[in-house]
Formats: sequence, C-alpha cells, structure tokens
Amino acid sequence: MTAPRMSADKIIKELGVSEPADIDVEAIAQYCAATILYEKLTGCEARILGNADRAIITVNSDSRRGRQRFSAAHELGHWMRDRNTVGFSCTNALFRSQWGGVNPERGANEFAADLLLPQTIFGRYAYSKPITLQATRELAHKFDTSLAATAIRLVQHGSFPAMVVYLCQGIRKWFVAGPDVPSVLSPRERPSKRTVAWDLMQLASNEPGPTTVQADGWLTHPEAENYELLEDSVRFRDGSILSLLWWKNEKQIIDLIEGD
Repeated sequence: MTAPRMSADKIIKELGVSEPADIDVEAIAQYCAATILYEKLTGCEARILGNADRAIITVNSDSRRGRQRFSAAHELGHWMRDRNTVGFSCTNALFRSQWGGVNPERGANEFAADLLLPQTIFGRYAYSKPITLQATRELAHKFDTSLAATAIRLVQHGSFPAMVVYLCQGIRKWFVAGPDVPSVLSPRERPSKRTVAWDLMQLASNEPGPTTVQADGWLTHPEAENYELLEDSVRFRDGSILSLLWWKNEKQIIDLIEGD
C-alpha cells in the first residue's frame, strides 16, 4: 500500500508529538514508508530514492547531528510532496540557500521546518526569547536543528518584529520577515558599510554579537535613516552570511502602522 502524502503538521498531530524530544525523525520516516540510512557521502548531504511504495533516504554519516536531522527531514519532504518525480540529491549549501522563490527545494525545507520545529511546540520555547544568534543556538540545541532553519522559525513565530537575511557573495539571496514587519520594510540587495555583515564580508571582525546599527544600512525605506536595528550576524565557512535584524525599539514599526 502506498504511503499517503501528509503535511508535517498532520504527521505531528497523528503521532501525538508534544515535546522536542519526541521528534524522532527516523521513526517518523518509517511511519511515512521511508527508511533513513547513514553513509559517507561525497558531494551531497543527503539523497532519496523511492518508488510508489517505499523510499530510501541516505544521509551523510560525517555530518553533525543537527544537520543530519534536517537533511533527513528535507528528503522526507520530497517524499511526501514530490513523489513520482526524479530522485533528489541535496547539498549543505542548498539547504541554506533555498528559502526564497517557489521550488521543490524550498517546499522540502519548509516541510522539514514544520516537522522538526512544529509551531505549537516551538512557540512555547521561543516565547519572549530575544532575536539573537545566542537565543537561536539555544533553540537549535533544544530541537537539534540547523541554525538557519531555527533562525527562520524564531523570526516567524517569536515574540518580536524581526527579519532574517541570507547573503551569498555579499548579495541578498533571500530574506524572511516576521508577521509584524510591514511589507514596505524590505532589505537592500547589498547591506551598506555601516553594518556588521559588511565587516564580516571584509573579514574586518569576528562575530561581535548583537550590535545596534542604523536601519538604512539594511533597509530601502526612504525614512530608514531615522531608525535603528539590532543586528546579529554570522559568517559561515563558505563565506555566506546569516543576519538577524530585530526591531527591539519598535518605533519604526509603530510609525509605519500609524502612518497607514
């Protein structure tokens, strides 16, 4: 019998998952008619091969556990969403880069986030957490997930207006804004010299932690120069940068809402 296609939310509900420790990705995969194997892989972090009845997900055994779990959940997303198409082979860089646009990789990323960081559970742990890399790392440790996926979840379901931006070769690859951030506040294609991300791109500093910066260093809005953001950025080994932007002082958000 072919395993039914289900959303991650439905799987979590059907299995009665209520705590991070309950999110056993191997057991969940078996429930979805997929088996996860761990082997050394070259050139990719995970791959999936399947037919109408069963799928085999192979995950790089050399990767850290949080990456393995997200890789497995990502491939399971392909199985539940993209079945009967060609096999998928996914790299580490692809997991971080494919959060923009509409494509199978973004869909698989979103499935993985919904499965490993369920909104109803994640929201309890993220409540009142600051939008910082330290808080993100604490949550990533709690849920055993990747930094990028956890940062996106914190922005989407945290307690404060915020945005996460991913830069590749200094250019914005994608961004995700929280529900309280007005759509007119979109990030520049390239951050200016007055940002932590710029310094990291130039290798001018190590990761400095949360830093107050002028909003116009990041935002295209014509009045951004009148406001400030709290920026927390990290540079990955491949040179890409993940930046959390937090309106800790919400005056800009309030002014825009009142102006509308």
